[in-house]
Amino acid sequence: MVLGCEAAGYRLAGAELEHVCCRHLYGNDRMLITWPAPTHAVVLAVGPHDRTASDVYEMLLTALELEVPAAERSKPPCCDALGQPPVNRPTAETLAEAVAALAARGRRRS
Repeated sequence: MVLGCEAAGYRLAGAELEHVCCRHLYGNDRMLITWPAPTHAVVLAVGPHDRTASDVYEMLLTALELEVPAAERSKPPCCDALGQPPVNRPTAETLAEAVAALAARGRRRS
């Protein structure tokens, strides 16, 4: 059985994004996760990676007002060498708030 950050797949590239892990689900679906504490994961979003307006990565970049990172996408494991997730409480909170704000804006337009 795989638990914790080991189950969270790989880390994304980029300054703020390096604290986000991605888990491939079924087909093109992805789950984006951040870690405010070693034993506390927050699911930021679940959705398709299909290069459309609903792409989960595009949504995250839009929420953070970022461009696609120039860094090579090496997809390092979510866990570090000691088996710990990329914990950063302030970044995790900022990421969660940005995604929630974007979702709220979308609901108001509907």
